[in-house]
Amino acid sequence: MTRKLDENQLRQLADGLTAGLSCREIAARLGVSAATAIRWAKRRGLTSLRSRRLSPERRAALLQAMRQGEAPTQTAVRFGVSPRTVARLGEGAASSRRREERRARLLAGLRSGMALREAATAAGVSASTAWRWARLAGATVAPPVRRAFDADARKALAAMEAGMGAQEAAKTFSLNEATMMRLSRQPRLAPHRLARRRQLFAALAAGLSCRKAAALIDMPVATAIRWARERAPALDL
Repeated sequence: MTRKLDENQLRQLADGLTAGLSCREIAARLGVSAATAIRWAKRRGLTSLRSRRLSPERRAALLQAMRQGEAPTQTAVRFGVSPRTVARLGEGAASSRRREERRARLLAGLRSGMALREAATAAGVSASTAWRWARLAGATVAPPVRRAFDADARKALAAMEAGMGAQEAAKTFSLNEATMMRLSRQPRLAPHRLARRRQLFAALAAGLSCRKAAALIDMPVATAIRWARERAPALDL
């Protein structure tokens, strides 16, 4: 049996739907189930602003109004949607604009003679994204080749294994953001692996041999010896 809502609750239901709340949110405020709120909304012919889908034409007109500087609340009232919908559409449009601006910078760089990776860096996108956009635009470019780490990147990787922070490593070895992102994805910098290294080095610092330290933290002796040998040059960087 459907629970009956009194006139005050029905008025709150109608006001909430007009304000853009969902039946579930209104039901929580009224202390009834969502199913009850939905049933009574249907009986009274009430519809939430959330369920009013905008046609492509009205969506375009709404975004145009926002670009022209209309206040979000005024836009919401004029198009019969909730302020949340206006905010969501605005964020999506801004994201699309930024993507198109990056795409335009990339293609302009390629047309000016930049190499793929150089144009990608200037546009602020990855080389793989740059290659995909270039292909969609009809440009003939070779796919990006994964580059091996240079000497400074290898030193940074060793230093970060030894405990140096990412920001300090980037500054010390003059590495850009893209290189630091590649380093951060290396298995050697996985959190569980770094934690094991810290345990090993703490045991060695306490005076244990590699064999005893390996047994203490349940690690192969060969791994403990290799890590101990790798650590010395890293500390001298």
